[in-house]
Amino acid sequence: MPTPGPPQASPPEAPRAAAPPPAAPALDTALTGPAARGLRGARAALAFYAAEPGARPRPAPLDRAVWAAAQVANAARLVASDRALRRAALVPTALTAAGCALLAAVSTTGRIVEGSAPSPLATFQAFLVAFVALASMPPTVLQRMWIRVALEARRALGLPAGEDPFPGAGWARLAVREGWKAFRQFLTVSIGLAPLLFLVKLLPFGTEEAAVLGAAWAFYWIVVDAYELPIEVVPGPRGGAPAPWYARLLRRAGARLRILRPLGALGRFVDRLTRPWREEVHFTERHAAETAGFGAAVGIVLAVPGLGLFFRAIAIVAATAQVGALGPAPALAGAAVAEGEDGERRADPAGEADA
Repeated sequence: MPTPGPPQASPPEAPRAAAPPPAAPALDTALTGPAARGLRGARAALAFYAAEPGARPRPAPLDRAVWAAAQVANAARLVASDRALRRAALVPTALTAAGCALLAAVSTTGRIVEGSAPSPLATFQAFLVAFVALASMPPTVLQRMWIRVALEARRALGLPAGEDPFPGAGWARLAVREGWKAFRQFLTVSIGLAPLLFLVKLLPFGTEEAAVLGAAWAFYWIVVDAYELPIEVVPGPRGGAPAPWYARLLRRAGARLRILRPLGALGRFVDRLTRPWREEVHFTERHAAETAGFGAAVGIVLAVPGLGLFFRAIAIVAATAQVGALGPAPALAGAAVAEGEDGERRADPAGEADA
């Protein structure tokens, strides 16, 4: 019987292949624009981003702001050149302009009764006031038409197809829902910060400071409203969002001094009032530089006669481009989709106290 030989050594293991490096983010692989240093550099970067819609900005805040402003120029060009997008935007724009003209005519008829015919300039000023007021509010009765504009914007920009955020909802239901939201937004803009503005007026030169703060607050809500439909038509469930930044600031101020406690109550009130726009407000907080550049550019569009009539269409397309490039707010951990008091489906973080 043969004796077993010595145990043979097992062959050495082959060296494992190195793991492939992780894929670079889209922001790093996309075309990057020039640095916006100084006024001349900012103008060069603005022209570059306007000529290259697919380019991405550098990480500096000014670069991101210039990139977002260029999206407004690209949006205006796209509304003018894309036939389907232009047709979708013309009808609600014309109806809005007709409604504002009717309001302006009604507001100036009192002078005819008094025996003096209203001047064309006064009627035009009343038209502008009505148009700016409507621009800062949800689209109410024209909601379906503006949803179509947001969906066409995604197609024209080459983004994945969007989805109707209110499938099966009738016109009357949407009109009531958007009318209630418009009322809430009116309260937010008009009296949401009234106690804070009263305190600011007590400071030296407080009247001017309160006027600037009130105007900035009103214009901020025009910008927030522009992000609403582009975020709502993004496919998939809505992500959750924390309490808005202004509510947190007011609560923090109210917790510091006993005399400022009313500011904490104001923060809770404004938080409840603006709950339907939590995700849009969170987007502006996460992308503050882009929001600033976008707001400055759409403000210019709104101020240009003629072009301002297409303010909402241009703003929706530009905001869609930003949401497509930056992505909506990521869903919060433990968020669950629930239907709010206004009938809107959204994700609320689990365990979050109702502000």
